[in-house]
Amino acid sequence: MIIPTYQRRDVVCDAVRALGRVDYPGTIELIVVVDGSNDGTADALAPIACPFPVKIVVQQNAGASAARNRGAADAANDVILFLDDDMMCDPNLLREHGRLYGDGADAVIGDTPVDPESPAGFLADSVARWISSTRVQTPLSPFDIFTGQLSVRRSLFEQLGGFDMALTSGLAFGSEDADFGVRLLARHDVRHNASAVSLQRYVVEPREYRDRVERAAAAHVQFVRKHPLLARALFERRGVDRPMVRWIYRPLSRVPFLPKLISDLAVRTAQAALGTRLKSNRMLARFFSGACSLAYWTALRRRGWFPFSSSVLVLCYHAIRDEDDALLARFSVPSKRFEQQLDTLVDRGFTFITPAQLAAFLESDSPLPRRPVLLTFDDGYTELIGLAREVLRPRGIEGIAFIVTGTDSNEWDQAYGARPIDLMTREQLKELAELGIEIASHSRTHGEMQLMGDDEQDAEAAGSIRDLVRDGLRKPRFFAYPYGATSCGARAAVSRAGFLAAFGLKQSRLQPSSDHFDLPRVIILAGDQGWKFSAKTAAPRLFNLFVRARRKLDLMLA
Repeated sequence: MIIPTYQRRDVVCDAVRALGRVDYPGTIELIVVVDGSNDGTADALAPIACPFPVKIVVQQNAGASAARNRGAADAANDVILFLDDDMMCDPNLLREHGRLYGDGADAVIGDTPVDPESPAGFLADSVARWISSTRVQTPLSPFDIFTGQLSVRRSLFEQLGGFDMALTSGLAFGSEDADFGVRLLARHDVRHNASAVSLQRYVVEPREYRDRVERAAAAHVQFVRKHPLLARALFERRGVDRPMVRWIYRPLSRVPFLPKLISDLAVRTAQAALGTRLKSNRMLARFFSGACSLAYWTALRRRGWFPFSSSVLVLCYHAIRDEDDALLARFSVPSKRFEQQLDTLVDRGFTFITPAQLAAFLESDSPLPRRPVLLTFDDGYTELIGLAREVLRPRGIEGIAFIVTGTDSNEWDQAYGARPIDLMTREQLKELAELGIEIASHSRTHGEMQLMGDDEQDAEAAGSIRDLVRDGLRKPRFFAYPYGATSCGARAAVSRAGFLAAFGLKQSRLQPSSDHFDLPRVIILAGDQGWKFSAKTAAPRLFNLFVRARRKLDLMLA
């Protein structure tokens, strides 16, 4: 059994005493990980007598996930039971978990009703009402996995990599259990046992609750980047479609300082009511709940989400370097200018999304952050490795690299007199993928597919998949037509090959209605700097119309 605890000396001591009364014939050990508490928790736990070994581990504060992972690393038994530090266990808890393992389960979750001994107040009352109105559904979803009472085979926990520490450290709080649940439920036998009961002694005070809500928004942003197909379900659980969110919280979240003033007032009012008969007042509960909801959606807005976007700006780069070759210079953006463009996009409120988020958007209209932008890089030049390592990875930016798989240099450019440039090797592509850049296909030869016959088009599309898989890379999901040129036959060949989507070079934003096998991208050229870059990324279709009109005018005046 593993209990992480932080600044809850009295509650965790009661939780350990309750565990001392469990009735279980098997081998038991308890590991309590004191995660940076300075309230004397370790000293208070030491004299508590239990009929099984108790190990107290003290570490610097690193968050609940780090504490659980630390406890799991020290565990010796075959099954690990994770409990929160406010869980008062029923004497039969371990028997009920053990019964399902005897029947072949890989993991078990139980029920966690609110302890009647919890301090009276509207927060505990609200949580109790929510738990009583909620039923675990079958089949289980990742959102049913709750680390307050979760057991799992130790070998499986190690195989799955434990809990994501980033979700419960720094400004983030929560969703580490759902994240673990995604991996756990993917291919393992996870069961719910309503007879496995631990009572939650709810001692969270109003200020802590409000702060958790804001930190939960940070965790949710990280969670949906990892699991974009679950984004809609997550936000629906938070009430995104409710009228209050649409007509009240969304407008108010735009008003500077107002959400903070409202949530501070709600906290002070709730704190003042704790020692009075108003501590369980339903009107106060509704006001506090509404203020916390407003704080949550405001925190999401600050992080680039809410309202969600219905279009994506996909940028197409080629070489990122200073280039002297006259034929190649137009498509080469100097690295310093590229970094400035990234900073400009952030300053203008764009949010970089991942290839997985784009795939989820295309497959299921999954929510995207406000002003989403995705970076793509064509051809596969070797400098992309350093760019990913030194520029993109430190900024947390992922992207897509479209690779020409059938050659090791830019033969298509050399045919017009350009200098030879090496393309990435198989090992470099693997390293690039580890740095967060998804490897995709740009055909085998960079030929003009719209001019080819069916067999040649199939060879360019399906053959590029075979090349990448043969080299030990993941089967590509995305394709980019060489020169951005396509045709009905080329699109059909890419679809037959099994790609999820393909990009042309229509200069516009990607919409839900866009043809999945002729998706638009906005190409960024060497001359796109200053106002040109800003205009091209703000309104690419209008910018393209302006450029065409200007060219026609120049021809008329020539």
